[in-house]
Amino acid sequence: MKRSNRLVILIGVLLAVLAFVGIVVLLGQGTNQPTAKERTVKVIVAKVDIAIGDSVTPELVEVKEVEPEAVSGTRIADPSQLTGSPALFPIKAKSQVTKESLGIGTSGNYCITCKLEAGEKAIAFEVDRVTGLDFLIQPGDHIDIIFLGKVQVVQPAADSADPDNPRWEPVAGLEAAPTVKTLLQNKRVLYVSLTKIKPVTSSEATPAPGTTAKPETVVESVIIVFAGNDADGEVIKFAQSQVNMSGALTAVLRAVGDDVIEDTTGVTFKILVERFGIPIPDIIQVELPPTP
Repeated sequence: MKRSNRLVILIGVLLAVLAFVGIVVLLGQGTNQPTAKERTVKVIVAKVDIAIGDSVTPELVEVKEVEPEAVSGTRIADPSQLTGSPALFPIKAKSQVTKESLGIGTSGNYCITCKLEAGEKAIAFEVDRVTGLDFLIQPGDHIDIIFLGKVQVVQPAADSADPDNPRWEPVAGLEAAPTVKTLLQNKRVLYVSLTKIKPVTSSEATPAPGTTAKPETVVESVIIVFAGNDADGEVIKFAQSQVNMSGALTAVLRAVGDDVIEDTTGVTFKILVERFGIPIPDIIQVELPPTP
């Protein structure tokens, strides 16, 4: 009888220990469960409607906590990360301001149509390192576009029968005279193809001992896409038709907020001489002594 009582007591103690351990485990699991606040992340949202090209500063946004599943794009957690970059597409009030909307630290997934306003068209042209400002132009910048062309200089032929309707002939030595003119001004950049190129890191640039260096990618030209209209597209198409000419179009970067349209005359050699005083070389005649 005593042995049975001891067995019952032992079983009871074991059950009590198991129950205690189970309670501790359950309590431990309960403390590890994330609270509602722990399951949210910080994003920034616009206080007001932000239009394309508007400079986005900390004063235009506020911090909001949302569920991780509700994050749109690549989030910006702190308004201090905003440096006044222009909005690449419209941002409605109470909408999240993402890195994609400002072109911050992104290298793809571009939605060109999202960046177009009503009536705008996306137009592309190619630049090299010089005509493209060393590839420093970024989406959201505003640029002017300058054209360099070459024309055949002609003059009335000396043997023209009708002075009122002369026959024209090329001027010898002026078969390809350069002419320069600003074609388009204050155009908003939508995309630059260089942003898709991965920069060479220091580890990639310096090969390990005993290995062969990887050839570094050299970018010779990039494509700039800007917002314009069909008339702009026609101008760019005509300018780019001179495929044998290097650097026909040059991109000129504007300051932020500069919307002044200049009335330019263009430049030819004649204008350089008349307006800027470029001297024209004279022929120097030297009399040589007679040959003995």
